[in-house]
Amino acid sequence: MLLCAVADGQVRKVLLGMRAGPDGAVWVSAWCRRIVRAMGISCEVEGQVPQADERGLALVSNHLSYLDVLVYSAVRPFVMVSKTEVRGWPLLGWITAQAGTVYVERTDVRGGQTQTHAEVNAKMAEAFASGLPVLFFPEGTTTDGGTVLPFRRGLFHSVLRGGVPMRTAAVAYSLGEGNGEARVDEHVCYWGEMVFGPHLFGALGLKDLKVRLKFAEAEVVGEDRFALALNARDGVCALYEEIAQVASVPRQVAFPSQQSEYLFDRPVEGFAAVDLERGVRG
Repeated sequence: MLLCAVADGQVRKVLLGMRAGPDGAVWVSAWCRRIVRAMGISCEVEGQVPQADERGLALVSNHLSYLDVLVYSAVRPFVMVSKTEVRGWPLLGWITAQAGTVYVERTDVRGGQTQTHAEVNAKMAEAFASGLPVLFFPEGTTTDGGTVLPFRRGLFHSVLRGGVPMRTAAVAYSLGEGNGEARVDEHVCYWGEMVFGPHLFGALGLKDLKVRLKFAEAEVVGEDRFALALNARDGVCALYEEIAQVASVPRQVAFPSQQSEYLFDRPVEGFAAVDLERGVRG
């Protein structure tokens, strides 16, 4: 189906003038719906599906698997934010590029920046102006579903700089009967040192795979990227607890919209220390 999608996309670009960006995202969304149906994934959506207005819209979610992008895109077209390496993947790299995906470079092994803030801000501003919601996963990696990792703060700077409203979402999977000893954390979630090929092959053989998506309607607020990231994570944790039926996910402290300065005024409950140069550290 990926080969068919690439062939279809090439024809549409040449004969119908399809462009990378919003047009491509709509095209990718249609193919994601076909693939979800072919894999037998049933999708339950709760809450109002996000729509961008003239200000744009940022949507943040937890991240469990490569399937996340597939199911989110099957619900509606999004502009995605992804690591740069994805652009070089066979088939998937070309497909994601047509959807206007923003590719963000990770820091190098010494922690140095390989992509400037100005470059990232410019790409994100273009994405926010596309007319589609921009979806990213601030955990920066996938997990086994046992918790929601702390959110990386880099892209929240672009949200604040552009005055873009932000909402939260969460994704969770479950398996029906007939899957033997298969488990969601090992056979659906993709994390750690798992190898993509064998994992995908196993996922294609799962029966009665269900996914729940929940969208919050309230906007996330925060006067700086520290507060915005903490508040966004709290929102995602609350949604994830509801749809995954997991025990309480540990929270970080949420800072009210107008009290970001509280971060540096005095020690905050739940954190060991506050560093004036680096912000909060656990």
